[in-house]
Amino acid sequence: MKRRFRLFLVGFSIGIIVVIFAYGEKANTMFDWTPEGRVLKRLRLTEKVVNDSLQCLLDCNQFDAEKWKLLYDDGEVNFANARTKPFPIYTISLQNDSTPKIIISFSAEDEISVITEVIGSENCICP
Repeated sequence: MKRRFRLFLVGFSIGIIVVIFAYGEKANTMFDWTPEGRVLKRLRLTEKVVNDSLQCLLDCNQFDAEKWKLLYDDGEVNFANARTKPFPIYTISLQNDSTPKIIISFSAEDEISVITEVIGSENCICP
């Protein structure tokens, strides 16, 4: 019985290793079935449209490609402030040890995500 159990564990371990190497980076997207994961995945995969004044706020708060990646991984979606019609509007906040708190709202339109609001910790004067 012990021998069978050991053989099972060895085979199971090899299978896990093969799956990790086969899917690699895609392994994270397989588990985006929660509502929060779906919203963050949608934002990650669609083109983002940002007007000049909101881009100024993002730049003022040092929101670069690394912070976008943090937002996709560690962002918290606030469904209490979500609106569903005519297009869904979601609010995502990001705050951890290395970044000050920033809140981004976006409208999930057909093929794009339109950034509608940016609230950061820095007091920026943008047109």
